[in-house]
Amino acid sequence: DILSEKIQQLTDWSLKKPIIRLNSERFKHYVKTSPRNYSMIVMLTALSPQRQCSICKQAHDEFQIVAQSYRYSSAFTNKVFFGMVDFDDGSDVFQYLKLNSAPVFIHFPPRMKPKKSDFMDISRWGFSAEQLAKWIHDRTDVQIHIFRPPNYSGFLLIVLLVTMIGGLLYIKRNSLEFLYNQVVWGMFVVLAILICISGQIWNSIRGSPFLHRNPQTGQIGLFSGSSGYQFIAETYVVSFFKV
Repeated sequence: DILSEKIQQLTDWSLKKPIIRLNSERFKHYVKTSPRNYSMIVMLTALSPQRQCSICKQAHDEFQIVAQSYRYSSAFTNKVFFGMVDFDDGSDVFQYLKLNSAPVFIHFPPRMKPKKSDFMDISRWGFSAEQLAKWIHDRTDVQIHIFRPPNYSGFLLIVLLVTMIGGLLYIKRNSLEFLYNQVVWGMFVVLAILICISGQIWNSIRGSPFLHRNPQTGQIGLFSGSSGYQFIAETYVVSFFKV
């Protein structure tokens, strides 16, 4: 039974690594060709350093978090599998899907070709693990609870900042007149306003990349082609002209 062999092989691969690496032959056999009664969540990317796609590495890390969260959860079944096609391993797949940029997330539903809604709009929603899990739930009804590895860098940074401020106040404890200086507080407020209107808050929430590089042509893009998305470099340029 071809279908049973497919499911068994995909399950074995998923148990070893949550994301199945697909080349052109594997994609054709396990994703494109029938029979198939399972969904495939496929990320098409370009991770090679020669492709210079910084956003691809960030997207892959988030995709890895989703796949691992699914693999080690009670929701794990043989009805949904995660796969990845790197441009260097499967350029034919990019041509077949008529893609000229990366990363791209596609849901291949059982027994049919993907529709427009099966392509995740990262220009609108970003590619954080939480947004990916929400999109996957909309397409497959599989609920994935995201588990992120503990990250203590932010906590240590806050502790260091508080320690530095506390040390400064202790050293200047006999001359704290600067705390009542209107110019100092005015500069602080203006700086906070500039940070907010420049789009940096939006960047931190959505996890925007610094810029975009086309994996095929190598062309660098500072401005997003979508009105609902932006790059960090784009906010710097806009802030410069605002000032």
